[in-house]
Amino acid sequence: MDNASPAPITPSRPIVELANGLALREWQQKDIASSTDHLNNKNVLANMRNRIPNPYTEADAASWITFCQDPANHVRSGNWTAEGGSEGPAVSPSFAITFNDVAVGGIGLDFKEDVYFRTAEIGYWLGEEFWGQGVMSRVVPPFMEWAWQTFEILVRVSGETYDANAASGKVLQKSGFKYEGRRPDMVCKNGVIGATLMWGALRPRIMSAMA
Repeated sequence: MDNASPAPITPSRPIVELANGLALREWQQKDIASSTDHLNNKNVLANMRNRIPNPYTEADAASWITFCQDPANHVRSGNWTAEGGSEGPAVSPSFAITFNDVAVGGIGLDFKEDVYFRTAEIGYWLGEEFWGQGVMSRVVPPFMEWAWQTFEILVRVSGETYDANAASGKVLQKSGFKYEGRRPDMVCKNGVIGATLMWGALRPRIMSAMA
């Protein structure tokens, strides 16, 4: 599976297509069963935040997909000016990772507010049966390319990984993120207190976020 360039189908339905059946597309109702199956896995959930229900049910999946499809939760795309904000259509920042059009993971951006409104945090997950195959290293770089192209408002994207999840950190490094530091005793997951590693990527050719 080789990386391919992002190929927006329309301004409101962006998609990234890769070789051998791997793609990113908008979440659909047909993804309820497969996403439930992959997320209802303690090993997958161990690397995620507690806002993801455990156990994960089809009702949870349906709620998430409805959230992603709701235009009220989309983000305006296109050129950005301090006077007028972004000028393009609102698009979803969250997508299903699919293999042969079956949802096997998810990836998206969580846009921030207040003085952080020109930044977002990346998040992603992948079904355990696809681990160790380099899938995320093929998915994240073109997704980031699409994000920079689609949301000019963004000057920075942050990432956070658990100390024990070295594989995710390697994915971010391969995708242009720089290691920014370790926060000890930052999280408590499954009753265990642990550290997080902080990562950051600046818009290409933008060296200052003080725009």
